[in-house]
Amino acid sequence: MAGEETTEAKEPGKGARFFKRAEEVAQTGNWDFAIEMYLEGIAREPDNVDRGHKPLRDASLKRKMQAGKPSGMMENFKRRSGKDPLKNLVNAEYLLAKDPGSLEHMVRVMRAAIAAEQKDVALWMCDILMEAQRQAKKRDKRILLLLTKTYTDYEQYASAIKSCQMALEGSPDDPALQVNLGDLSAKYTIQKGKYDQEGDFTRSVKDLEEQKRLIQKDALVQSASYIKEQIERARAEYLEAPTVQGKVNALVDALLKIEDEGSENEAIDVLAKAHKDTGAYQFKLRIGDICIRQMTRRYRKLVEAGNKQGAVRQAQEQLAFELQEFAERAANYPTDMAIKYELGRRQFLAGRYDEAIGALQQARRDPRRGLQALNYLGQAFAAKGLTREAAETFQRALQSEMPEPREKELRYSLGEILLKLERYEQAREQFSHVAQMDYNFKEVRARLEAVEAKLRQSQAR
Repeated sequence: MAGEETTEAKEPGKGARFFKRAEEVAQTGNWDFAIEMYLEGIAREPDNVDRGHKPLRDASLKRKMQAGKPSGMMENFKRRSGKDPLKNLVNAEYLLAKDPGSLEHMVRVMRAAIAAEQKDVALWMCDILMEAQRQAKKRDKRILLLLTKTYTDYEQYASAIKSCQMALEGSPDDPALQVNLGDLSAKYTIQKGKYDQEGDFTRSVKDLEEQKRLIQKDALVQSASYIKEQIERARAEYLEAPTVQGKVNALVDALLKIEDEGSENEAIDVLAKAHKDTGAYQFKLRIGDICIRQMTRRYRKLVEAGNKQGAVRQAQEQLAFELQEFAERAANYPTDMAIKYELGRRQFLAGRYDEAIGALQQARRDPRRGLQALNYLGQAFAAKGLTREAAETFQRALQSEMPEPREKELRYSLGEILLKLERYEQAREQFSHVAQMDYNFKEVRARLEAVEAKLRQSQAR
């Protein structure tokens, strides 16, 4: 995994095959895998902003728009800073990719890029941070001062002046800022005289304007007028090349920014035409994602309206659809363990335990979903009455590091199985662990009382 071990030489072109793979995967909407591939490329070619860092951020924003979650506590711990500057940069970008709106992670990427002597990457992130501050309701003086210093260190005086001015707007009586702004203005005047008409200064201004446009695009909450403009621009480009994957996906992405069935149905029509014209399954896969999104929204509205029967029917209909959908995906992508996991989970929910066991046994090889797969696998064994197999599966899962909520779930499930096996001492140990973490978790208090009663009975004999 990128950031954990980096053994290949960091030479120009070393990341090309990973960037190419990332681009291919991103076309399918598998954002997590695309992020991993971009990071593998960056680990080998850290100075490639255009093929590595920029498209990585684009993929992370699209993942966020599709409700992608930030990294968990254990991931944050594993990705902490160490002695290797390049590894620190990759780890920082991983965390930012999982939470692209985090100012903390943006700052960490910028600092890591500076430490790794990646000037272009550092300045690219500086521009993102500064535009984020410009749009913020409440600006962070600490970040603005850091930006001013970084721009100054790289002799980007025009940008340093802007960040210093923004800091001064929040602290107009700060004499140090006033002096610094004067010094920067003098340096900028001297520097400007050295550039020709189409030199570095002109390009830097153009780059900043482009960055402003990209930041507005990247904003997690965008205005309706801007989204409408995006849709129209994407539609025009799509109509010029309706079979080009990038144009199709760009229009679909724009349409899906509005939670409206009309826009979603237009996206489905666009994808259906692309699938018919090209035969590429990825377009049909995206249709399934949109249908699931619509079904989930209908279910949520029924629950909010208090229509329990309607919600149950909707949930059953959705589960039936998803079973068929993920079975088809697994047939088209037989080596994708993430799909195997999603299929196995739904088979378990549908009570198709034999099929679920087969799918989940394959999915447990996926390092990102192996723990969840083992949890469902143990539950499937338990539902089949295979208590020994269930117990051993839960015990195997508990050997891994995990966040507390998942550990509680696994220990509680293991305790239930051990109770059925009449292994009361071991059951008490598991329920005791859970009670010490969360005394109100499920029926743990009742389970502890039940197992204690069993132990007393056995001792009285």
